[in-house]
Amino acid sequence: MPKHRKPPRKPAPTVRVAATESTISPESLQRMGTLLVVQGAQVDLGRHMLCNHPIVIGRDEEADFALNDGSISRAHCCVRIADSGDHYLVVDLGSTNGTTLNGTIIGESSRIKTGDKIFLGSSVLRFSYSDAVDIEYYSQVEELVHTDSLTGLDTQKQYESIFEVVARQAVSDNSSLSVAVIDMDGLKGINDQYGHQVGSFAIIETAKLIRAVMQDHGHLARFGGDEFVACFPTIGHKDTLSLADELHKQMAAHDFTREGVTIHPTLSIGVSTYPEHGGPETLFKAADDALYRAKRSGKDRTEGAQAEK
Repeated sequence: MPKHRKPPRKPAPTVRVAATESTISPESLQRMGTLLVVQGAQVDLGRHMLCNHPIVIGRDEEADFALNDGSISRAHCCVRIADSGDHYLVVDLGSTNGTTLNGTIIGESSRIKTGDKIFLGSSVLRFSYSDAVDIEYYSQVEELVHTDSLTGLDTQKQYESIFEVVARQAVSDNSSLSVAVIDMDGLKGINDQYGHQVGSFAIIETAKLIRAVMQDHGHLARFGGDEFVACFPTIGHKDTLSLADELHKQMAAHDFTREGVTIHPTLSIGVSTYPEHGGPETLFKAADDALYRAKRSGKDRTEGAQAEK
């Protein structure tokens, strides 16, 4: 399988509670500090975290609140409860460019209150007080925006935000970035013959196989209907074609049976890679063009993009 660097970060984890009237406890209504990203990389906007323990903020993947912002330090600052227990502090962790609170660079630490904004490089976080029920609500809203309800994959909007980050990183590192555009063959015929429930079943099962083969190597999304897309940071063209071949094998071996009805969906896939097939901004079109060549060549196959002349 292809060698790869750890994929860019997913949204930070948040506290999850069952926010129903019968299960709300006094503890879940305890108000604590909350950080919300209000400016920064598109993929970070709206991310939030409950400060129920000291939260280290930085660009390092191991930070408690890791931001996709190359202009901040790996461990930039920390937000924690003061020793007195009656307020929160923002503590600079020896960052290169310092930590700014409401327009003023802090020294070692500074008290923060509701509505305060913490400026770190190109990112801005707003501090406020919330409880676990608030966080559950925010999490559900975030999931609705970023997750396709049928397959559980990212939405097109979320994918495009992530792609912007990984594309910038690929150019900065002069590293490979591959894109695969995936389209189901014959879904309309399945819908016409067996109904849309079977068609939806085919989409769900196909998404599961795409996730099983490709998720550990990059980012996946459903673009709507029967089309999917994936991007693979640091993975070259040959290895991405190998992933596509493995997906074809898994599709052929999978039992697509529902309520006594067995179907045999296949996939057409187009693959393109930076830099040999152009800049990051042209990768989707190059892969999409390759996909249509696969369709015209008989479907159930993968075509690679044509190198730039």
